[in-house]
Amino acid sequence: MIRFDYSVFRKAKAPVIPVEFRGRDRWHNLWVYVDSGASLSILHTYEARRLGVSLKGCRKFYIVVAGDRRIPVFVKTLKMRLGGRVVPVEVGFCSALGGAFNLLGRKGVFDKFRVCFDDRKQTVSFY
Repeated sequence: MIRFDYSVFRKAKAPVIPVEFRGRDRWHNLWVYVDSGASLSILHTYEARRLGVSLKGCRKFYIVVAGDRRIPVFVKTLKMRLGGRVVPVEVGFCSALGGAFNLLGRKGVFDKFRVCFDDRKQTVSFY
């Protein structure tokens, strides 16, 4: 089991945790908001540059947001290290979603771990 305490995010405790993504030549630390409502993990495009990921080598698709706006997302599978365990995760890079935080979504994570949010104890656990 891997357990994280919630972190302070925008003046409140939230399931924001540290993970590592494998970049072109090394592991990079990132903070992500664990989001059971997100089907895909989303990182801002500046994280792609930091990781050494070329968006030209990514699969492009569009998501529809409020107001029927279509936003481009560039998807690539990356290795993610969560508490010492390495798993492949599909990550979407997007510049149009504000970039306030990175999201850790379900695909590649919730199908490999049983994820338990405990708001009373302010922890998120991965089994």
